[in-house]
Amino acid sequence: MTTLTIKSDSDKKTRLLIELAEELGLSASAKDFEELDMNAMVKGIGRRATDEELIDYLSKDNDAEPLEIEEAFLKTDAVSN
Repeated sequence: MTTLTIKSDSDKKTRLLIELAEELGLSASAKDFEELDMNAMVKGIGRRATDEELIDYLSKDNDAEPLEIEEAFLKTDAVSN
């Protein structure tokens, strides 16, 4: 089984996609997708984040350069002081 996630900000396109899926004999449903940011991760969003929301949040900046361990600790020391 495969699950497909499509983000859309158009109610019309979402409805058309659901209709197409149903015509193809597939089950389809629409859910609100919370765009997670730093505040949402720190303060919470009033419910458990879905797997899709977490994957989307955690995959941001995938191409960022990793920090050396010493540099990471220097940054945490600067924040705590």
